[in-house]
Amino acid sequence: MSTVPLRYRVPWKKIVVYALAAVFALYLLMPFYWIFAMSFMHEVDAVSVPPQWIPEHPTLDNYLSFLRPDAGEALVGGRAIEETPFALGNSLVVAISTAVLNLVLAVPAAYAFSRLKFRGGKVLLIGYLVTRMVPSVAIIIPFYLMMRSLGLLDTYGALILSYLTFSLPVTIWVLKDFFRAVPRELEDAARVDRCGWLRTMWEVFLPVAAPGLVAAAVFSFMTAWNEFMFALFMTSTKAAKTMPVVAANFATDMNTQFTLMAAAGVLAVLPPLVLVLVFQRLLVQGMAAGSVKG
Repeated sequence: MSTVPLRYRVPWKKIVVYALAAVFALYLLMPFYWIFAMSFMHEVDAVSVPPQWIPEHPTLDNYLSFLRPDAGEALVGGRAIEETPFALGNSLVVAISTAVLNLVLAVPAAYAFSRLKFRGGKVLLIGYLVTRMVPSVAIIIPFYLMMRSLGLLDTYGALILSYLTFSLPVTIWVLKDFFRAVPRELEDAARVDRCGWLRTMWEVFLPVAAPGLVAAAVFSFMTAWNEFMFALFMTSTKAAKTMPVVAANFATDMNTQFTLMAAAGVLAVLPPLVLVLVFQRLLVQGMAAGSVKG
């Protein structure tokens, strides 16, 4: 009796996909792992050659420096250490305010574009998109002069108004596509039950559109949290300086305190990371729905 060997097919397609996914994950995660590991190193270990991927002598001194402002006075970048707690608070206030105002202004506009047909609507939408294509450096000087004439320099108001100019158009576009996917029958049924427009929006329409609202709010929060150029021009004291501006101050003409900068980077990443983890389910639903219907 002769035996015929079975032909084994190597799943090359799956292997390539998994390999590419692993490479892409490493590309995304390695920078964060690097600053996370460096934040637990001594300065001499952080600049050693070859680099240490795992801290040989881990320390919490870099994080404790932010809790003891006097401990940073003797270090290069000591002023940045002192300003970091204030900067984290400022970034939170500015980012949350920008996200909330963004939704308050964008929801009625997006609802109008998704439900109503009026002359010039498409031109207006394209105009919103065109404003997003203007580089920040081209408008920052007019914005600076305008905020100075209004007496808003070095305040939260200057940053929030500036950030709204480039986050609001994108939010309107995102919500417009998402609102179009909400069935009109829901609003018609609410009106049959004698619900007014505001009650229909609050109790029927917006709960259905919650994933899109969360995705838009997180986008606005991230945009405001990471913005650097406007914050650099509009703020000068710890009363309004945000985290990106203070983090840049760890590098001075005399030296660069890499470990303290890494610890500040980890602290700066935590609020957006917590936000994404808390709203993960709604965020994925909103982004998936927008990608399909957009």
